[in-house]
Amino acid sequence: MREISVLEIGKNLGILSYNETPLKEVLQKGITVMSTDFNVMGRLCAEMILSKEGKMIKNEFRVIVRESL
Repeated sequence: MREISVLEIGKNLGILSYNETPLKEVLQKGITVMSTDFNVMGRLCAEMILSKEGKMIKNEFRVIVRESL
């Protein structure tokens, strides 16, 4: 039978997740995330609803690099 090697997150296996949560800060010494700014997104949506203007906007995001890469 072939031996199964143990993969280590951040060493020979990387994890990238979408959208920041408090759990991702501590899980496995930190999971790298690509996340939008939900406060800005909510504010822009509310402004469009109140002004009755539908428009296409760029949704900004950031990458938070942690131990999982």
